[in-house]
Amino acid sequence: MLVFNKIDQYPEADRLAIYQKIKEERVKKLISPDEIIMVAASPIEVRGTKDATGKVRVQRIKGKPQVNSLKLKILELLEREGKSLVALNSMLFADEVNEQILERKLAIRDRAANELINKGMMVKAMTIALNPVTAIDLFSGAIVDVGIIISLSRLYGITMTQSSAVKLLKNIALSMGGISASELLATLGLGSIKSLLGLSIPATGGLSFAPYLSVAIAQGGVAGLSSYAIGQVTKTYLANGASWGEQSPKAVVQKILDSLDEESILNRIKSELKAKLISNY
Repeated sequence: MLVFNKIDQYPEADRLAIYQKIKEERVKKLISPDEIIMVAASPIEVRGTKDATGKVRVQRIKGKPQVNSLKLKILELLEREGKSLVALNSMLFADEVNEQILERKLAIRDRAANELINKGMMVKAMTIALNPVTAIDLFSGAIVDVGIIISLSRLYGITMTQSSAVKLLKNIALSMGGISASELLATLGLGSIKSLLGLSIPATGGLSFAPYLSVAIAQGGVAGLSSYAIGQVTKTYLANGASWGEQSPKAVVQKILDSLDEESILNRIKSELKAKLISNY
């Protein structure tokens, strides 16, 4: 339908002339003449009134809508095409609901993935902080990271073997650059200091516990941050159907690392780690 509004603003002759022009030239091949509806949705009426002095004043007031012809045409259309319109709207509504359900599922899965990553991050941080042997630190840390990758793959419904998870971990670690190097240095450098301090706690009557705790928290914090980053990269990789997309792994990893607030994450890990370590001792 073509609705020609504001007909109240045209004289009768002009209105008919415009109607003929539209009907015979503008929409001749698109719609039939009886589908052109002329209305005045909010007509303005001009009225003259006398004031107390007898002077005539012109007032423009809003009149009643002149839309009965449009209402009748809509009812006619509904009677003729109602079933088809209902079916079409039902399909559109179903499609919209399906999209909402899909978005909801993705949000729930993303939240579950973040919870899993956070738990794995703290497990690795605790494992590294409590373990006094440097060589075992590296081994146990890698086991936790592989466990996070496999758990995420199950969450996203993608089958991944242990060897595939190890391969992905190597790929991610090589692309992470700075964080991976920091974790390695923290493990090797702080690990040996932590071992010496741990052994000296009984001999010093507990005086070396405070520096031991400080070193353990620093080492665990770096390890936890690394694990968190690995988890976030893995989540992105799996959410994309176990693919890096059009970009290289290094580009994807760098983009994710740039979006992380490393200082905030590290502070959170250290805070939780300190509370747990103190309660354990």
